[in-house]
Amino acid sequence: MQQLQNSLPEYAWIGFALPDGTVKAATNGMLEGVSVAQRPWFIDGLKGPAVKDVHDAKLLAEMLGPQANGEPFRFVDVAVPVKNAAGETIGVLGAHMSWTWADVVRTTVLATVEASLSTDIWVLSSNGAALLGPLYGTMPFNAETVSAFQAAGRLSFHDTAGNADHLAAAVATKGYLDYPGLGWTVVTRRPLGLAMAPANQLAAAIMLIGLVFAATGAAAASMLAKKLTNPLAELADSIDRIGRDAGATMISRDHSSRDVSLLSVSIRSLLRRLGTAETAHETAQREALLSKQMLAEKTIRMGEDMHALQVLADTDPLTGLLNRRAFRVFGSDAMNYFRRHKRDVGVLVIDIDFFKRVNDTFGHSVGDDVIRTVGETVLAEARNIDKVARFGGEEFVVLMRETEKEGPEILADRIRKKIASALVEHPEHGAIHVTVSIGGAMAVVGDRDIEDVIQRADRALYEAKASGRNCVVVSGSLAHAGRLAA
Repeated sequence: MQQLQNSLPEYAWIGFALPDGTVKAATNGMLEGVSVAQRPWFIDGLKGPAVKDVHDAKLLAEMLGPQANGEPFRFVDVAVPVKNAAGETIGVLGAHMSWTWADVVRTTVLATVEASLSTDIWVLSSNGAALLGPLYGTMPFNAETVSAFQAAGRLSFHDTAGNADHLAAAVATKGYLDYPGLGWTVVTRRPLGLAMAPANQLAAAIMLIGLVFAATGAAAASMLAKKLTNPLAELADSIDRIGRDAGATMISRDHSSRDVSLLSVSIRSLLRRLGTAETAHETAQREALLSKQMLAEKTIRMGEDMHALQVLADTDPLTGLLNRRAFRVFGSDAMNYFRRHKRDVGVLVIDIDFFKRVNDTFGHSVGDDVIRTVGETVLAEARNIDKVARFGGEEFVVLMRETEKEGPEILADRIRKKIASALVEHPEHGAIHVTVSIGGAMAVVGDRDIEDVIQRADRALYEAKASGRNCVVVSGSLAHAGRLAA
């Protein structure tokens, strides 16, 4: 037991107790000869394997003393019955795992986040009491909110506790295989202003770009109109004077623009050749038509430039696929069509397995090649009516309209097999093999928007990752081919 504790220092105490509760042997000799018959871990350990929730140290409190931070020792108890060859219980093996390991994990995770973002992480017990984080043992949320955490499994919400606005997310933990777990909930919070800052900045940038282009277009249109209309107005005044003033027989030459200059030359020719009035009239009509065509061509070119800028704003620069903002426009339209016409809509969320390992091993340049290759494969396997987007990092999303119930699973497994059988060729590192995990979901009547469908597909992706990766999960059902591949 001492060797076991040395290899797993998180366990503050490991001991073996006889059926009557007397501790027969223990690490560092602590509690040997003491009765633990009334301790919950021993009572449950006689019946079968047991795990007890976080609690303050009782019998070991005085022996261990306070921790370095002044907090009392808290344990998670683990106990199993020990049986002889005849199947008779001859004692209980128990261990007290120090809760300090959880605080180390929390501190390590928070160290990866910028301190300026003021992020915090809590762990709550099944009844909502704080087990990890500020104010141990308090109830930071009411019973209704805790019940919502446990019912939803994963929930994002607006937290106004303590007269401060926060954006929070809660995930209810699960057990493993037949073990149901302790019902913990992990909650992470960040001030609302900091959490929404990137979205607000993006919205402001898009608005500013739109205003700049609108102002530029208006100014260009105004200048173009002024350049064309002023010389024409002066030319019209000169012609009007000829009709009213008997002494005016000729208009002055105008060199303000090619079009107006040609028109003025034609009118001067008309005045010199009164006998060819009809020919001069036809010439003026042709010149006016030419001016109109040139103006129309300039307008078309301006429209093409603005369309090119719109395409640039909607495209992911690395893969050429749609970006997140453009995808949401198509997603909103698909959900509106789904509500009006009851035509099925599906979503696939695709994530490259162990992508961080590719970057760490071969470098980010190779990682970019892998992302481009996977994006090209997904686009090639998708239907013409499907929309493929890169949401950032190694994650891709496919929007499927007019699909059958089994459509997402069929397409997802086809994409998974295609990527698993392909090799990413690199001139320095040779062939690189990658796989993907895919989660899918279908839109249902209760969905508020496309984000609800994406969220369910993302949960299915999590199940695919947990099931061994290189597999497909659609609405919670693991595809058989994916399991074999994993």
